[in-house]
Amino acid sequence: MARLIPIAIAAGVTAAALLSQIALDPRGYDGVPRGDYESRRTAFIEWSAKSGSRGLYAQVARMSAGLPVNEAPIREAIRFIDSRSDTADFRVAALIRILRNAKPLLIADSLVSDIRRALIGFKYWCDEPGPDNLMGTWSENHQMLFHSGEYLAGQMFPDIIFTNNGQTGRQHMERARGQVLRWIDTKAKAGFSEWDSNAYWPQDIACLLNLADYAADPEVARRAAMLLDVMFFDMAVDSFHGIFGTSHGRTYQDSVLSARGEGTSPVEWIAFGMGTSGSPDNVAAVFLATSAKYRVPGILQRIAQDSPEEIVNRERQGLTITAARDLGLHFDNPDEFFLMWDSGRLSNRVDAERSQRVISPLNFHRYDVVIRPYAEAVIGAYKALEEMGVTAEGLDRTTLERVDKITYRTPDYQLSTAQDYRKGKAGYQQHIWQATLGPESIVFTLNPSISHKYWVGQYPKAVQHKNLLIAIYDIPSQLPPGPKTIVPPDAGGNATPSPGPAEELPAGFTVAVFRRENYDETVQKNGWVFGRKANAYIALRPQLPAEWSAKGVLGGEGLISQGRQNIWICQMGRMAVDGPFAAWVEKIVVAKVTYESRGVSYNAPGLGEAKMTWDDPLTIAGTPVQTTGYARFDNPYCRSQWGSGRYEIRFKRESLLLDFVSGKRSPAER
Repeated sequence: MARLIPIAIAAGVTAAALLSQIALDPRGYDGVPRGDYESRRTAFIEWSAKSGSRGLYAQVARMSAGLPVNEAPIREAIRFIDSRSDTADFRVAALIRILRNAKPLLIADSLVSDIRRALIGFKYWCDEPGPDNLMGTWSENHQMLFHSGEYLAGQMFPDIIFTNNGQTGRQHMERARGQVLRWIDTKAKAGFSEWDSNAYWPQDIACLLNLADYAADPEVARRAAMLLDVMFFDMAVDSFHGIFGTSHGRTYQDSVLSARGEGTSPVEWIAFGMGTSGSPDNVAAVFLATSAKYRVPGILQRIAQDSPEEIVNRERQGLTITAARDLGLHFDNPDEFFLMWDSGRLSNRVDAERSQRVISPLNFHRYDVVIRPYAEAVIGAYKALEEMGVTAEGLDRTTLERVDKITYRTPDYQLSTAQDYRKGKAGYQQHIWQATLGPESIVFTLNPSISHKYWVGQYPKAVQHKNLLIAIYDIPSQLPPGPKTIVPPDAGGNATPSPGPAEELPAGFTVAVFRRENYDETVQKNGWVFGRKANAYIALRPQLPAEWSAKGVLGGEGLISQGRQNIWICQMGRMAVDGPFAAWVEKIVVAKVTYESRGVSYNAPGLGEAKMTWDDPLTIAGTPVQTTGYARFDNPYCRSQWGSGRYEIRFKRESLLLDFVSGKRSPAER
């Protein structure tokens, strides 16, 4: 494997020695596998427990290490749950794990009693009575946090009356069981709407670990563990030396500017031995380290650590409403509707109005404050266009429908793209493409959002073939007709509705994140910007002139290119294939680039002529590049059909079968 940075930790060291290195350099980064699974797990527990962190999740590590908890963060979590504040469901997951591991001398009896009371009094779904104080329940990660929390709380207190709705714990458990299994089955067959989210997968992992560890029903526990296996396999084939450097369905600026900011990095460090210890209060890392029953299968660890000369992973994730019907999901059923929440509920007028009808009977205050006003503005825009004789779709910026994604990895770099994903539509938290050469040596382009809520503006048509990426931007210069979002008086903070489609004209420029300080060498020549990190190379070129900004590109250095129609070309290379950096630079510089209206032709070294327009597919040497119709996974380790729920993962003489139809989880020697 290529080594990204100097590594101070030797392979096979003891947990104590590993801990001492982490303590000395908590922001260090392991680019090659270090230690074994148990030593990393033990080291993380010890480090988290003794870090002095007063975070909630670190208290789980303290209990695991035999240390008394700090009461303050736990009592704050109880207050959060009692007040039903947004993300209270995150705290429920932690309190369940704390309660399940409570021991005398580590936690006061009075605190245990208060945890019990909070869990018994919580509102576990939006169809229950009582105020929710703007709790968010609708997104993919929130759904499972609520369902798993209800299931496990009901299991712990089966004969107790839960005070919010007057049902017993057993009744809560029975209801939540169906929701838990339906959520798991949908993600197993379709993948995630918040695909590969380095911001929200940690929450998904945490609640699945709770089920794998504590569900008394073997089917629930087994299927939770199986979906964890799928997620760790996904990270294994989409990561570069512990960096989850892939396209993400939902993420934030801090999570894509540095691998150290990824919520998945400490999880990968425990699972695969690469990454960083990150925060001692990372929920998924703490839960994984303290898990009594779940271990990342050895075959997945070895796949993550495998470093072939090149690997291509194609995958499909997410749903459309039409495809959801193929999986037996019914849009008008409230219990199933939320599984299609991200799949285009506002992508056209008919489905937007149907969504409103499904939601209306529910006791869902945050929806009324945040989503309903925005939905009404979106519906108003559709109607205004229809009055002009235009049938429109895709005006909703929050849609997270089906994605076909490619990741190309070598020992020296990785390039990943959501292929031709919703071109020309408005986005909000999606990360469309990324080139990764190291923990901070990351490059991508975007149209920044001018919204007060979101960081992503208009999507490009971005298409990748192996080490080449072309992103065409066609940013509208006028807004569609329609009403503005009416902001309710009790909106505020993150509980604020989005501006309607007719309110905010997208920024008329594009930017490229390119922090030159993170490269060993940079060159500018003939409209191209080049960078070298160790043995990896990157070349980036905009069609329109670009200027360097020291702090103006997501808070740091990068290129700003003015213009609503622009094309960015990114090509990557490496020493082992392309020779010395200077020679590779000259090959790129003399390669012919020809622009046309919303199109480009580029004679890419090593690939041949690449051509793409806004309306025509990318072709390489005359052959169209497939950008849709991908399998659930298609890579050297597994080919799984989308919708099948069956994964046969193989590496050398090892295999792992995950069959969600039969419920079989079978690691075996081949």
